[in-house]
Amino acid sequence: KWLEGLSRLERCGLSFDLRVPFWHLAEAAKVAAQFPAIPMVLNHTGFPWDRSAEGLRAWRAAMENIARQPNMHLKISEFGLRDQAWDYVSNRAIVRDALAIFGVERCMFATNFPVAGLRISYDALVRAVARMVSDLPAADRDALFWRNAARFYRIDVEA
Repeated sequence: KWLEGLSRLERCGLSFDLRVPFWHLAEAAKVAAQFPAIPMVLNHTGFPWDRSAEGLRAWRAAMENIARQPNMHLKISEFGLRDQAWDYVSNRAIVRDALAIFGVERCMFATNFPVAGLRISYDALVRAVARMVSDLPAADRDALFWRNAARFYRIDVEA
């Protein structure tokens, strides 16, 4: 029934936002492959909750797998870890790996506020991510921060 419902999105020309942790991305990649005409976006950077070396290897492998689906995009968001302070260095590594895996052209910045506010203010989050990508060309930063989202969600925005 669920996949039948998903097929309706395709008939209506709609997109799908996917919120699953990285250990379910193999199944999600199979769903994306079944519906190549549906633009899909993975929320919250695939939830890289396990920041151990082994956990990050598993996250990267899962992200590389799902990124093989050309209809899959990524929201760079929600880096907070339970019972831990927001860590710029660790989160920057996640952002840079995610951008390398998906390419800037399939990534969009998001915040997950108000939940993210448990660890960082909105202003501090935006500034931190801007700093993480400050070395990218201006066109790539614009794509990440608004153009890709406008294109994905078909929002007509004048620059």
